[in-house]
Amino acid sequence: MSGVREHYNLWLGRHQPPGTEDPDFIRMADAVRRLQDQFTASRPPPALAAHAADTIEDLVAALARYQVGEPDQVAGRQFAAVGRGQTFVPPVEIDSFDGDSVTARVSFGRFYLGSNGAVHGGAISLLFDDLLGQVANAPGKPRSRTASLSVDYRRVIPLETELTVTAHTSRVDGRKVFVSGALRSDGHLLAEAVGLFVRLLADQQ
Repeated sequence: MSGVREHYNLWLGRHQPPGTEDPDFIRMADAVRRLQDQFTASRPPPALAAHAADTIEDLVAALARYQVGEPDQVAGRQFAAVGRGQTFVPPVEIDSFDGDSVTARVSFGRFYLGSNGAVHGGAISLLFDDLLGQVANAPGKPRSRTASLSVDYRRVIPLETELTVTAHTSRVDGRKVFVSGALRSDGHLLAEAVGLFVRLLADQQ
């Protein structure tokens, strides 16, 4: 696993400088994810909702005092941690990654509920865009951005179930990089995607 994590640390071709790991920030990100799930799942009495709102507003004000620009932000840049220290995309546990293909595991919490116990379709697209983009931007490759993403939903995707997600580069045509992905449960295909990523020009980096 250490070799996988070392490679994964090169996401977008960038090493994470020694000493920039922030375990307390990662812990905070994990707590926010749990908060998102519990917020979605709970029906608190008014007094608790008011207390929670006061507490969250205090935290928002405290964090606002330490706001930084994009180049200095910590969120999403803790590459050695599952979830990368961000709270938008569900945390993905990488099993293998060779630069052109990735195999990983993911579970969608209550925060990603659509209805009737199924994961929201937009959350599936988000997962594919993030993971396919990592393959398109693997170490040593020019940076690229999503130009299009097509997702086919084959089955209802359950919450709180460990799923397998894969992605691989299927074709490169000049600046165009085509990456395919699939989401499975116990071998059953749940969804598949094809993404087109366009490599940036020098003045777009």
